Amino acid sequence: MQIKLALVAAWCAAALAPGAVSAQPVREAFTRANPSVVLIRTTARTPAAAPATDGTTSQTDGVGSGVLVSADGKVVTAAHVVKTDATIEVSFLDGVPIEATVVWMAPSADLALLQLVRVPANAVVARFGDSDRLETGDQVFTIGAPHGATHSLAVGWISARRQPSQVYEDATALEMLQTDLNVFGGNSGGPLFDLGGDVVGIVTHVLSQGGAGGGPSFSVAGNVVKRLLLDERRTWFGVESYLLQGALAEALNLPQPSGLLVQAVSPGSLAARLGLRGGSLPATVLDAPVLLGGDVLIEVMGVPVEASPSFMSGFLAALDKVRPGDTVAVRVWRGGRVVPLSATATAP
Repeated sequence: MQIKLALVAAWCAAALAPGAVSAQPVREAFTRANPSVVLIRTTARTPAAAPATDGTTSQTDGVGSGVLVSADGKVVTAAHVVKTDATIEVSFLDGVPIEATVVWMAPSADLALLQLVRVPANAVVARFGDSDRLETGDQVFTIGAPHGATHSLAVGWISARRQPSQVYEDATALEMLQTDLNVFGGNSGGPLFDLGGDVVGIVTHVLSQGGAGGGPSFSVAGNVVKRLLLDERRTWFGVESYLLQGALAEALNLPQPSGLLVQAVSPGSLAARLGLRGGSLPATVLDAPVLLGGDVLIEVMGVPVEASPSFMSGFLAALDKVRPGDTVAVRVWRGGRVVPLSATATAP
C-alpha cells in the first residue's frame, strides 16, 4: 500500500510540475502558429575574394526564417537574411518554393518586409500580439530553421527588456526582447510568439562565442516591428554601398574627398527609380571584397557625401521626411563625370 501511495504521489507531483503544466499550452500554440512560419532561402551575388578570370562574382546561399503577416503575401524577416540583390525563395510547410522580393527595409532595426509573388490557398496569416504586455519571466517560443532544420520549436523565457536610448529607426526607439531561447543560424528572422500564438517579436541576433549559438538571443519587440513595417513605413532608399575616402577616393579620381561606391541596388526601391547602378567587377580593397564599376554617390538631396557619422544621421533624417510625390535628387560620379539623377518618391 505504501508503494502504491508513493507512486500516486510521484505521478501527481510530475503532473503539477511547471514543465508538465506548460507543455499543453505550448503544443497548442505551436500547432496554431506553425503554418504561418516560412523558410527563406537566398542566393546572393557577392564580391569574390579575388577577381575571377571570367569577371564573374561568387554566389552565396543563405537560410533564414520569417512569418506571413498579411493575406496579400507580406512576410516579415530579418534584414541580414535577405541581401539587397538576392534571389529569394520562401516555402511554407509543404516545402514548395515561392519567389519573393524585398519591398522595404528598416536597416537599423535589422528588419525586412518581403512580398510573395503568390499566396498559397491554405496560407495562415499570423496575428500580432501586444509586446508591451510582456514582462521578464513570461514564457515565449520561436519557430525557425536552425542550421536549415525547418519548423523547429525552441521554448524559453523573457530574460529582460532592452530599450537602447540611442538606437532609432524612423524616429522609433528599437526596443529589444532578450530571451534564453536556444537559437542558431537559420533562426534569424523567425517570429517570437507568446503562449497565445501571437507574434510578439522577430529574432534578429544571438550573443555567442565563435558563432556557435546557444547564447542569449534578441528579438525586436513586436509592437516596434508592426509600427515600422506595417503602420508607419517611410521611404526606403535600397542601396548597399562602400565608403570611399582619402587615397582611395583620389585613386578613383573623385571630384571630392568622399563618396559612396554603390555595390547593389534593390529592385523597387527609391535607388532603383533613381537609376543608380551597382558594381560588377570584383576586387579587393584594403583586404575587403568590393564590386567596382558602379556609380559613386557624391551628393544626396543637396548634401555632399562625407566620411562622418553626422552625414549618415542627417541623410537618414532627411529620408525620413520624404513623402510620396516628393522629388529626390542625387549626384553621382559615373564614367569620369558628374551625373545628376532624380526621381519621384512613391508610397512604400
